[in-house]
Amino acid sequence: MIRENLEWILVMLKYPDAAVDVRNHSGKTLRDFLEALPREWISEDLMEALAEKEVHLSPTVYQVGDWVKYIRSIKEPTYGWQGATHKSVGFVQSVPDNDNLIVSFCSGEAQVLANEVIKVIPLDRGHHVQLKADVIEPRFGWRGQSRDSIGTVLCVDDDGILRVGFPGASRGWKADPAEMERVEEFKVGDWVRIRPTLTTAKHGLGSVTPGSIGTVYCIRPDNSLLLELSYLPAPWHCEPEEVEHVEPFRIGDRVCVKRSVAEPRYAWGGETHHSVGRVSEIENDGLLIIEIPNRPIPWQADPSDMEKVDDFKVGDWVRVKASVPSPIYGWEDVTRNSIGIIHSLEEDGDMGIAFCFRSKLFRCSVTDVEKLPPFEVGKDIRVISSVTQPRLGWSNETPASVGRIVRIDMDGALNVKVAGRRSLWKVSPGDAERLPDFEVGDWVRSKPSLGARPSYDWSNIGKEGLAIVHSVQDTGYLELACCFRKGRWSTHHTDVEKIPAFKVGQHVKFRTGLAEPRWGWRGANSNSRGIIISVTANGEVRLSFPGIQGLWKADPANLEIEQMYDVGEWVRLRSNGRVGIVQGNAYEENEHDVAVVGFCGEQDPWVGSIADLERVDKLTVGEKVKVKNSVKQPRFGWSGHTHTSIGTISAVDADGKLRIYTPSGSKSWMLDPSEVEIVEEREIRIKDWVRVKGSVTNPIHQWGEVSSSSIGVVHRIEEEDVWVAFCFMDRLWLCKVWEIERVRPFGNGDKVRIKEGLVGPRWGWGMETHTSRGEVVGVDANGKLRIKFRWREGRPWVGDPADIMLDES
Repeated sequence: MIRENLEWILVMLKYPDAAVDVRNHSGKTLRDFLEALPREWISEDLMEALAEKEVHLSPTVYQVGDWVKYIRSIKEPTYGWQGATHKSVGFVQSVPDNDNLIVSFCSGEAQVLANEVIKVIPLDRGHHVQLKADVIEPRFGWRGQSRDSIGTVLCVDDDGILRVGFPGASRGWKADPAEMERVEEFKVGDWVRIRPTLTTAKHGLGSVTPGSIGTVYCIRPDNSLLLELSYLPAPWHCEPEEVEHVEPFRIGDRVCVKRSVAEPRYAWGGETHHSVGRVSEIENDGLLIIEIPNRPIPWQADPSDMEKVDDFKVGDWVRVKASVPSPIYGWEDVTRNSIGIIHSLEEDGDMGIAFCFRSKLFRCSVTDVEKLPPFEVGKDIRVISSVTQPRLGWSNETPASVGRIVRIDMDGALNVKVAGRRSLWKVSPGDAERLPDFEVGDWVRSKPSLGARPSYDWSNIGKEGLAIVHSVQDTGYLELACCFRKGRWSTHHTDVEKIPAFKVGQHVKFRTGLAEPRWGWRGANSNSRGIIISVTANGEVRLSFPGIQGLWKADPANLEIEQMYDVGEWVRLRSNGRVGIVQGNAYEENEHDVAVVGFCGEQDPWVGSIADLERVDKLTVGEKVKVKNSVKQPRFGWSGHTHTSIGTISAVDADGKLRIYTPSGSKSWMLDPSEVEIVEEREIRIKDWVRVKGSVTNPIHQWGEVSSSSIGVVHRIEEEDVWVAFCFMDRLWLCKVWEIERVRPFGNGDKVRIKEGLVGPRWGWGMETHTSRGEVVGVDANGKLRIKFRWREGRPWVGDPADIMLDES
């Protein structure tokens, strides 16, 4: 921890009675320790503090190539400034004698005395650098990059000028080394991976294997790192550019051995690639201590041999990992590109996946698959260009067909609406690709990356920079424009994310922590509030500030949209849940964000910060509502009604008071909007839990194994036909949509018991009785319940939802 120790030495030297001559148990003094360090590690502040305590180090020995700068206490160098300044940084070209040096600065060569300069930590080829915060205008000007752009040192010219490469730049940018600083990408404790492509290292590879994972043990004054690796006895010395960030392991993570690892660094102990354990302890060097079921003692593992097992749940979209040569039970008719939905999860780590081209679930291990982002209703898709014959057929469509998902079946089948077609096109998710969810005019920013370096050419506008989509290409690339960069540039749609657009009329303020706007303050200050008057096609914003003449040009990245509520909007008070209607905005002393809200039954309006409010959906005439079960006594009384009474909103007062019409009431029933909830009357949908209506004596497609008490889950819908999954049937049960009704679904955490009067549960009693009380810990996609009963060990009890009821006790 050399760097931190040097910082603390500087702090301690400020004390008047600092014991600088004291010796340790080895007989060494502070001076002895500092003499052993490279002289460039000792800062100018520390040298001055030592001099004040009359601690003088030996004269610095300079060699050709050393980086130096003038000591700040020098008023006028013996040989004059020769074009250089106090901040100039150069490197030694020659050493004529012990007292004189020839140094190459950006301004040219200069002769200096050895006691007029001090060594500084050099920048070298491959280092990641950025402009120092105090540099207003670089010596060699800007060339597209922004203040927080990160580049790589390509070389150091003989005249002391750096050549820095930035992503997307065709050639290196000239830079004064005095204006650049090395980027600190890591901190002590970070998990890092040695770059797998690393073939040589500046300080030597030694016994290290590229791809190994460890933790940052120490950052040295020259920004190099010491890493702790589980298989090395001592920390490994490297440069930050030789490693990369990696997601850390945490206690409680479920892990397994990577398929690419044939033999783990710490030998197998009866485990296989399908064994799943939980991290119980992590050593300082990253060594994982793993608890594996049915193993008497924990297993040790090198983190680079392990991978996290996703925390799967029923309903997740998955596919077989690319690293898996074959699933545990084989491929059957599933391929590597097939995408399905998890329908069941077993305690032993197995799962059942529904694929739209299979009638039965596909069985595999949790270690065989990986999570995928789900397809969503309303998104546009097309068939992947490499697919010649889709799993579910073309249905009169072509590879050029583009459609919008309108429904998704429980097995993942996408029901797609193609313009000009009456019928829906069924597409297997493994055959489909999403189209970019971007349109011309969308505002975007770079997605937060794991490391400090943004992807593609984004570094030229900064990590906080905002851009506008100028065009969307079929390849998935977006052409972007921003307000301060000439021309446009391309980036892939997966590297950016949408943000709320800046619009004319919005109230804005400067971003918290902003040091200075892109084009200066120009009469404004950090507390100024303004209104957007115009927005150009490249995102340049023009504002109107009180007291400033003319329109004020701004970079939107410097601004924040102020949360404002329009008159007539419905809001909820966070503190007590009261619902009211915004009646206006106010400006009080030192308070810019103030709203005026009317609450029903209150004579005076509420005036306060908009931070205390949140938007709620507006209640409108004609909607059906009832009193919330949590409301014991409505504000304006029951008027002869109960919690089961359902009424229709007949009028809404200006303060939000509701007037409700009910068939049984002789006059309007008045309610506070915060006391009611909307009664939804909607059609049957996929994933709804249903049963056959009591009025149906004989379904059109017959009962089969189903009875009137059976509870299932809607799997697929086509016009009036509905396919329902029941936990006791391998095949879907077909019925008409008017023959079934929704019931309350069971979910994880529900407190349940076995129904009274039940002769025998579908899969037997086990150790349970009618008095047993338990909690649902798993729900399969077909409604099968996994219940953990009190005082029972081992696997959960499996039950049919028709045999179970909520425990109200």
